[in-house]
Amino acid sequence: MVKNKSQNTLERKLYRSFLLLSALVILLSLGMSLYLDMTRQRNQVDASISNSAAYVSKLPSVIAMLKAGYPDPNVTRNIDALCDSIPDISAAVICDQSGLRFYHTDRQKTGESYVDGEERPILEGAEPYITTGYSTMGMQRRAFHAVRSEDGTIIGFVMVSVFTGVLTARLTNIVVLHLAILGLMLLVSFFLTHAILRFLRGTLMGFRPEELLSRYLRQDEVLGAVAEGLVACDTAGIVLFVNPTAQALFGDGVQLVGRPVSELFSDSRQEEVLRTGEAEERRSWIVGGRSVLASQIPIRERENSAPQGVLTILYDRTEMLHMSDELFGARSMIDALRSYNHEFSNKLHVILGYLEAGQIEKAICSIVNSNLISGQLICQTADQLRVSELCALMIGKMLHAAERGIQLNLAEGSCCIEQDLLIPVEDMVTVMGNLLENAIEELSSGEHPVKEIEFGLYCRPDCSLLVCTDTGGGISPEVRSSMFEKGASTKGQYRGTGLYAVQSVVRRYGGKIDVETEQGEGTSLTITFTREEAD
Repeated sequence: MVKNKSQNTLERKLYRSFLLLSALVILLSLGMSLYLDMTRQRNQVDASISNSAAYVSKLPSVIAMLKAGYPDPNVTRNIDALCDSIPDISAAVICDQSGLRFYHTDRQKTGESYVDGEERPILEGAEPYITTGYSTMGMQRRAFHAVRSEDGTIIGFVMVSVFTGVLTARLTNIVVLHLAILGLMLLVSFFLTHAILRFLRGTLMGFRPEELLSRYLRQDEVLGAVAEGLVACDTAGIVLFVNPTAQALFGDGVQLVGRPVSELFSDSRQEEVLRTGEAEERRSWIVGGRSVLASQIPIRERENSAPQGVLTILYDRTEMLHMSDELFGARSMIDALRSYNHEFSNKLHVILGYLEAGQIEKAICSIVNSNLISGQLICQTADQLRVSELCALMIGKMLHAAERGIQLNLAEGSCCIEQDLLIPVEDMVTVMGNLLENAIEELSSGEHPVKEIEFGLYCRPDCSLLVCTDTGGGISPEVRSSMFEKGASTKGQYRGTGLYAVQSVVRRYGGKIDVETEQGEGTSLTITFTREEAD
């Protein structure tokens, strides 16, 4: 029993709060209504007696009676009928200027003088007024109006009154009515409070509020301890929940709750997940400068129901990639140095052959060209290109270009790891190898004062960019229009397959090629792959 009482504490608090709030609202509203009704009733009575006094004071028969100086039976009958027809009138008095009563509702007081003293201001020319006073008939509200002759001279006054007991009875009826309404509304609020709590319990899938709170607190502890970042948002894309891991990705001082999810994740598939109801699994994002794998799954109240929001799960793989880079970088460097060692041995044999054949000048030229590529450059290339196939290809092309007196450099800032490649490695080898070979052949085919090639490879989870720039003779407009067609070449028959192969790979993965060329200055080819296009 004690356990059940403790479990229902929150529900009892909600019940009492709803009931107290309802009672407070009802009391305030009925109190204001009661005050307005009582004020309106009092003003209505005052207006009734004031208007009646004004009406009587302007009757010609009343004016004639006061000027004649004796009561008129016709006036008496008319005033009696008026008092009977207006329930707000308890008594009416008509007096001359000296206070002598010419008419009184109580016939016994007719002919007596009015000596209350409240009539003095009206006889002295004051504006009509209402007073509260005591008479032999009890407490009254009295309205005074002056009776004036045709020339405006005050010849008497009219006093119309209502007993305060009548007014009090009316106000008491209003109070009783409001108290009855108060009791009825409190009874209704009692049943409505029960109905609201039942509805609330039904909305909470049968859980009591304290049970749901307990589950929420336990769930919050669990979600806070999850290693992955969790970001939940509603159907409008507004962030409702962020666990500490996700908050750490953006920084503790960044406000996330309440912001649109599109501001936090530019690659969010929120609308697509809500529309299809299918999860988006393991997509590479950059969040707060860190590489993460993101999955977006729909949030459903129950199975097969429409999504009520989207939960984004962020797995931070930055540290893992750093460790992978360190291990993979060492392996790539070893492969690069091994490749360089083989190439260097071949160079030595070529130089030895030139010397044995007596071709001293060619031996010297080969030695000079071999200095175009150094061991430091090999290590730098291996550090930037962490894909062994691409690193080996780049070093091989550097050695090949050096044989022909061409300086081939990897652009500063180039970076590529296998996890960020948007197309297969073998297709990237095709694109990269043909671009470099085409540039080497261009610089080898003619006399150029500067023979340099700069190649840049920039890979991110959402974009891969290749830039190959040479200092050759440029591309003529005639060749430019057909340079990517199969068999199109200026180098003779059975050529023209390199750029065609590049174009095929680009089209296969929805990439884009931009060509900038200037006659006598050189050519720059830029190839772009983005994640959406790659998908």
